[in-house]
Amino acid sequence: MKERKPNGRLRRLLSLGLAAGLVTGALPSLAQTDAWPTRPVRVVVPYTPGGVSDAVTRLVMQKLAERIGQPVVVENRPGANGMIGSDNVAKSAPDGYSLLVVVAAHAINPSLYPKMSYDPIRDLTGVSLIGRIPLLMVSSAQLPPTTVKELVSWGKSHPDKMTFASSGNGSGAHLAGELFSQAVGMTMTHIPYKGISPALPDLFSGQVAVIFDSVQTMMPQVKAGKVRALAISSPARWPAAPDVPTMAEAGYPAVTAGSWIGLIAPARTPPAVLAKISAEMEAVLRQPEIRARLIDYGIDPVGGRPEQFQAFIREEAGRWGAVVRKGGVRLE
Repeated sequence: MKERKPNGRLRRLLSLGLAAGLVTGALPSLAQTDAWPTRPVRVVVPYTPGGVSDAVTRLVMQKLAERIGQPVVVENRPGANGMIGSDNVAKSAPDGYSLLVVVAAHAINPSLYPKMSYDPIRDLTGVSLIGRIPLLMVSSAQLPPTTVKELVSWGKSHPDKMTFASSGNGSGAHLAGELFSQAVGMTMTHIPYKGISPALPDLFSGQVAVIFDSVQTMMPQVKAGKVRALAISSPARWPAAPDVPTMAEAGYPAVTAGSWIGLIAPARTPPAVLAKISAEMEAVLRQPEIRARLIDYGIDPVGGRPEQFQAFIREEAGRWGAVVRKGGVRLE
């Protein structure tokens, strides 16, 4: 007996039924996207508790939790210059419930560590740039220069004394010094320390000429007369240091060194979820109280859309990668 084929009208009905079934099957995932969040959100800080990145994260995430009506749990997973916590989030489900706070090292690490267990650009994606962190260039008060141009002139005349300190090889202060050296065409000897605090006595005494560090850390030393603030790397003068010129005002616009802090997510997180988190972060960063607190930490609040932050991360990776290669920066 021959199997009867459905007529034209029946075929159309079957086709409509199949389409309806497909749409119906797609609805739960769309509903989940629209409903985010329906449970607590985990935010990993890949550094130890008590630091600036940890404090800023807890401040901002408390306000985010209030807005979204769900707990936001901050989890510290320190180690390997932020790579342990980053690897954990990179391998988490891309559903908006595992997020990561990173600093500039996130974009710099690929240039310093050839073999990583994850790809910062491919395996993670931007959500919101929380803020930029300008660096203050300071020199020892025991040395003659009082401006950046005087320092460059003095350094070229005293190459054996033109040293700069940092909190360690590959740190933001190290790369800022390398960038400055390359921009002004002057050889500078890098002296790494195990943190900024151990470097300060040598800076105060003049054994080290220069250091780049945050406004929050260095301005108390400037006010105490132990160091001189020569310039700041931000586009505009900083509220807490209104008398300190920008690098551009000092004559070196190419020196745009600085760190930043931002929120990222696993790659393949639905764009609608990324957009929703980003919008909530934007609302948090607009709050006057939060803006004031971030500025107190030496952070310029930014915000922005996910695609903007991801493009910024790519740009930072390329820019600092070039500095690392030109400076021959190597980690021990």
